[in-house]
Amino acid sequence: MVDPRSGFDAAAIIEAAAESILITTADLDAPGPSIVYVNPAFERMTGWSGDEVIGKSPRLLQGPKTDLQIFNNLRETLRRGELWEGQTINYRKDGTEFWMEWSIVPIVDEHADVCQYVAVQRNVTARVEASRRLGEARAAELAADKARANLARYFSPAIVETLASKDQPLGPARRDNLAIMFTDIVGFTRLSEMLEPEVVIEMLRDVHSWMAKIIFKWDGSVEGYIGDAVMAIFGFPDAGRRDSSNALACAYELLTAAQQHSLAKAEQGLPPVQIRLGLQYGPVALGDVGTQDYVEFTVIGDTVNIASRLQEASRALDCHLVVGQELVNSIRDEGAREDIGNLLERLEYHGNFDIRGRSKTVKIWTYSDASL
Repeated sequence: MVDPRSGFDAAAIIEAAAESILITTADLDAPGPSIVYVNPAFERMTGWSGDEVIGKSPRLLQGPKTDLQIFNNLRETLRRGELWEGQTINYRKDGTEFWMEWSIVPIVDEHADVCQYVAVQRNVTARVEASRRLGEARAAELAADKARANLARYFSPAIVETLASKDQPLGPARRDNLAIMFTDIVGFTRLSEMLEPEVVIEMLRDVHSWMAKIIFKWDGSVEGYIGDAVMAIFGFPDAGRRDSSNALACAYELLTAAQQHSLAKAEQGLPPVQIRLGLQYGPVALGDVGTQDYVEFTVIGDTVNIASRLQEASRALDCHLVVGQELVNSIRDEGAREDIGNLLERLEYHGNFDIRGRSKTVKIWTYSDASL
């Protein structure tokens, strides 16, 4: 058919079109329209020949995964003479699936009555698949960011980068020898009674922030925050030759930092913050615990319990730091450090000490500084 206004052969253009074109009757009521024409692109896309589909319903392309809900507004839209568009899974003659996107427009005759519908159809399987992969990649990226943020709760930035590159950052549960540190704010209960809750929370955030920086500086990791207390470990994820020495050096620096912090807060009219610490070295079990929805890294064992009790004992012993004999022994084994003498000479041997909830005594060392 030649359009006298343009000189173009419309039928030839439809036959040569790269997109599938299907023309149906204008019957919208049941049993619905039937196919009166398909172009070669339709045959290539669906595997159906024109002779096989002429006179049949376009529903021959539908199958088990076709989302029929997309057709809910089809009749109303076409009755209004408007463009209708949709996308769903359809099926070729051989039963294989593909994603089809199509636009249907009404064709009117000289009396302005709808006489046929023209559907332009496109195989968008590649586009849908690319969108799916992009969505999965974004979800994986969000999960990786979440995992990285979770690791940052425990480890220094350098260690986070190393762990984040592993499929199992923390690996399976394992047993290892670590240096364990517990810190606690002196008189925190009283401070909580004196200050507004918002002020207490802000104080904890401030204290935990500078403590974490110092712990990370000495290659330690934060195992967790328990109220005003902090538990840190030294020797994970990789054991080093200075883990125990780092733990004790870190404890000294934390005490000095707490004094400087208190002086700065005093100038603002805020109460001072003093801390006490307990340190021990020995075997522990490490791993993730929790549910499928919430997982947390934890460290358990007798060494952890002793370190916690030593921190508590610092009050009764009226000192700033209590260190178990095993950690002192470990530091001596790390004797290559030039400052090992300075680390240990600041400690005072106390002897055997009864640990609450434990039948065996523990040999301990203490540290006090009159200037703190």
